Amino acid sequence: MEATRNDAATGLLDIQRLGDMLARIKGHIIHRPLERISPLAVPVMLEIGKEPVAGQAQDFLLAEAADDLLSEAMAER
Repeated sequence: MEATRNDAATGLLDIQRLGDMLARIKGHIIHRPLERISPLAVPVMLEIGKEPVAGQAQDFLLAEAADDLLSEAMAER
């Protein structure tokens, strides 16, 4: 939701289209709590709390975070 709000604030989201889509799916969404992160949620999870890091450390930190999230999402129990 935070990423969507940021997109809307910067004009990257068509609010009317989003509203129309939400109206179409109203009542058809089934919420199921998951024991681990869904693979579909990984891109959103990578955006939340993102802080700018200068230099080569940025690529390393992002790759490490992505690997951790993917490992958690794909873990078999």
